[in-house]
Amino acid sequence: MNITITYVNQLHNKSLKSGWGFSCLIEYLDKKVLFDTGDSPEKLSFNLSILNINPKDINAVVLSHNHSDHTGGLEAVIDKNKNVALYFPKSFPKNFREKIKAIGAKPYPVTEMVNISPQIFAGPQMNGFGPKEIPLALQSDKGTCIITGCAHPGILKMVKTVKEKLNKNIYLVMGGFHLEFFLGTRRIVEGFRKIGVVKVAPCHCTGKRPINLFEDEFKKDFIRVGTGLKLEV
Repeated sequence: MNITITYVNQLHNKSLKSGWGFSCLIEYLDKKVLFDTGDSPEKLSFNLSILNINPKDINAVVLSHNHSDHTGGLEAVIDKNKNVALYFPKSFPKNFREKIKAIGAKPYPVTEMVNISPQIFAGPQMNGFGPKEIPLALQSDKGTCIITGCAHPGILKMVKTVKEKLNKNIYLVMGGFHLEFFLGTRRIVEGFRKIGVVKVAPCHCTGKRPINLFEDEFKKDFIRVGTGLKLEV
């Protein structure tokens, strides 16, 4: 499994463009899945080009939740790949679904956990503070990898839910954890350890102080995320 960070607010590769938002490409078992699209189709399109990622080769796009810093770059894909499968929380407005159908893309509103392919899962849709949200879960030989957009329902809740649904150990948790203004980050770190999370890659809305706490705790199993990072699992 290869994961490439295609858009986030920090740079790993200085030839790319950064911005507020999140997007990553997963290449796994002959599938290419783009998780979230950042906030800018122009920047995402630029990054995909530099990274030699052809939007026409993307099999599916998963949108974690209905915020523009995760959905705003969608045109970078659907303008060039009108038949792409698009997974998103069922809570998205009806006109979004109709717009996708009109383009020719295939909309898949998600409530319960669904299979994108035998080892790739979107969902389930979860409630919390803010919009309803879905994670992406990937089953590898090392364990389950979970990717979140902002974790508005609560990062610990989302990780526990995926673990219960798939009944597998958690190898990696990556993405936005939404802890920037949360005072209980140490409890979250302890919760990750109790669940058995092996590696962490917090970014985007997680916040500098919480990211540092994760780094202090996970040490060599902490992954610093930036646009252009390529991770092999």
